[in-house]
Amino acid sequence: MTIAALNRRWRPPVLLAIWAAAFALLWIDAGWLHRAAATALGVLVVLSVLDARRETLMVFALIAALSTGLLVLGADAAEILHGLDRSLIFTGLLPTLALTRAVARGLPSVRVAQHRIAGLPARWAGIGLLFGAHVFGSVLTTGAFALMGSVVPDTASDEDRRAGALAALRGMNTVALYSPFLVGFAVAYTYLPNVPVWQMFTLGGALAACGLTIALLMFARPLSIEGVRAGLGCLAPVALPMGASAVLVVVASQVLPVSTLGAVLVVMPALAILHFITRPHRIAPVLAETRDAMGRMGDDLVIVSAAMILGTLAETAPPIREVIAPWIATHLPPWAAFGATSGSMVMLAIVGVHPMITGTVMMAAFAGSGLAIADLPLMAAMLFGWGIGAMNSISSLSLVAAAQMFRTPQVGLAIGPNLLFALAFGIFTTVVLTALNAQLTG
Repeated sequence: MTIAALNRRWRPPVLLAIWAAAFALLWIDAGWLHRAAATALGVLVVLSVLDARRETLMVFALIAALSTGLLVLGADAAEILHGLDRSLIFTGLLPTLALTRAVARGLPSVRVAQHRIAGLPARWAGIGLLFGAHVFGSVLTTGAFALMGSVVPDTASDEDRRAGALAALRGMNTVALYSPFLVGFAVAYTYLPNVPVWQMFTLGGALAACGLTIALLMFARPLSIEGVRAGLGCLAPVALPMGASAVLVVVASQVLPVSTLGAVLVVMPALAILHFITRPHRIAPVLAETRDAMGRMGDDLVIVSAAMILGTLAETAPPIREVIAPWIATHLPPWAAFGATSGSMVMLAIVGVHPMITGTVMMAAFAGSGLAIADLPLMAAMLFGWGIGAMNSISSLSLVAAAQMFRTPQVGLAIGPNLLFALAFGIFTTVVLTALNAQLTG
């Protein structure tokens, strides 16, 4: 048996145990459970490196080199276990998202919406893919590419497939600005836990709507109200269930003594149980699909955990606390913080540095800078850099999934029209966040 096959066999039960520990830690603060679960995650990450993709190994090698450098410069080695402990919530989140995706893919309303998008006239296909990937991506994350890729006919030309993948990437990756079902949202709340979730939903949702409008103005030519109405009409069947899920997460985060991510861990399995009660025949296929997805989560676990360790080490490294943070506070004006955060994440992503690496380092630096920066716009800047950076990074799961589902080369998606979209949307977002920060900080 190969290493990859062996890992896929034992990874699901170990992940399930860590998920149970993460869920328990939402309600109790047991030191021994923190240490045991973090240690188990560390072993899981090390073994997952053995069958990781080449892109993941490149990202991991870079993170490991940076982490080693921070240790040499004085970072506390004990923070490695702390970083793994902070990653537990993500380890619980990934199986939860896999379960949510498996349930949603089998809903009749999702299939109806998918068929409506497939039935759009060719001139409106890009609009349907943009809106469809956005709505499905808000809950299904990268699973949206599988649904959208299936609506492209087998006879489509290479250029049509590339155009469809680019539209789907624009639609899906803008959901990073507000969706609690993306890992970036989880990482942002790790550093800025005091931002009310309804504020981030409101600001992020408004920015995402502006991003979709910019995408339509740039690529849906000639743009017509009729085409936009037809694209939105395809999504009517899924508006209620997906909207209700988001509302329940927000309510749970306000009512229960848990974080936003904890609310996702509570609400989504509960909704899945309700789904099973009304449709017991779905239990076996959903659990089988979830188990299969958990078996293939090694790459995600490696990148998320390694980046969280890097960010945790960066917070304690003397050069960052004693040199970089004071330098930023002295030389960087507050209005430049948002462009610096999102811009560095996007630009480094283009050359293959995963936005998670840049984002965690930027958050660690700004957290102790003393600048007059409000948490809300800073979080939005990080989420923008996360989503739009991943849209153009060959090391991101989004771009890899889009290339596979639309059967088009990755390089053609990373280097292309979406770079212009990232520039236009980035300038707009930076201006908005800078103005908002000035209002919040006086």
